[in-house]
Amino acid sequence: MEEILRSIYEITLKMCSSLKEENYEEFEKQLNDRQTLMSRVDAQKNHEKNYVYTLIEQQLLKDTYLLDQHMAPLLEKNLKETESLINQQKKQKLVSQQYRTYSKQTNGIFLDSKR
Repeated sequence: MEEILRSIYEITLKMCSSLKEENYEEFEKQLNDRQTLMSRVDAQKNHEKNYVYTLIEQQLLKDTYLLDQHMAPLLEKNLKETESLINQQKKQKLVSQQYRTYSKQTNGIFLDSKR
């Protein structure tokens, strides 16, 4: 169990550096890897009833939690920036559509048929 928790901690460190470098694809990959390891921890914990973490495992979990708490505001900031950029793109698209020149149809016919 300690090896898995150590791997989770190391992946969290890598996630933190990827986030600071704004490498979001690598961040997402590491997030998925970490989730897989966390599922393994849950499975092992459920397999052994009344499992108690050792002191080393508790420290690894605490350090991982603190790193997560450090990354949360940075993620929120990036998410808000992305949302504002998306909204800005939508407004620009709407404005450009409103000022697009209207083209008249110069050839063709119109058929009005009754049934």
